[in-house]
Amino acid sequence: MIFAAVYGFFLLFLVVLILTVFLTIIYFSKNNVLVELIICGFFLIFTINFFYIWFPIKENTELKIGSYLLTTDYNATVPEVSFSLGNKGYLKKLNKIKDNWVGYIYDFDEAVLENLRAKEELVSLLEEKEVEKNRIEYNKNSGYFIINSKNQLFHLTEEQTKEKLKVKNLNLKNPEKIIRKYGEKKEKSTFYKIIDDYFIPFSDNGIGIIGYEVIKYFAILILILRIRYLRKLLKKRNQEKGYR
Repeated sequence: MIFAAVYGFFLLFLVVLILTVFLTIIYFSKNNVLVELIICGFFLIFTINFFYIWFPIKENTELKIGSYLLTTDYNATVPEVSFSLGNKGYLKKLNKIKDNWVGYIYDFDEAVLENLRAKEELVSLLEEKEVEKNRIEYNKNSGYFIINSKNQLFHLTEEQTKEKLKVKNLNLKNPEKIIRKYGEKKEKSTFYKIIDDYFIPFSDNGIGIIGYEVIKYFAILILILRIRYLRKLLKKRNQEKGYR
């Protein structure tokens, strides 16, 4: 599982790097206005994609799959996001294929190895006397599954799943993307929860959804106003050149 914090650090580094390169270009460019206009246009597109596509401030956190509720579990101490399908286990991948919910549930060992949230819960089972019994019980639902309005099939292999669905590729995705697309119960997205927990130390409750919305619209507005100003300035300079 890739932590949202990793995305945050990567994007921050990327923005700083791009900004440095663009400022250098502006400094050495003969037509500073045109270059700055292009750069502002780039940052406007980047900002819109950041807040509306890559990291929306609010996102769906629950998804009803048959009689099960798939939830987004955020562990602030790690930080990590986990996805649990009711009491069936921790979900690794998910997709919707021909009105069927198809996914993969970690087996016991995979969950402990790859999912820190699951490890916290499952290690307590390892400490009990009947370790193998607990492992077998948990693994009853592991592997691939198919859930639709008529059937619920668990503990399938990949080939069994493909055969039953009559498809060549399952194309399973991160559950977060599927919950965001088909789910409900909008809440502050995990990315901003991590920012609140680890980068906003002066507030117990973080910035809040309204605060992030203000930042989003303010950034977009400033860029739009700057672009409009630069377009007028560029037009004016071009006209002045035409008179010479």
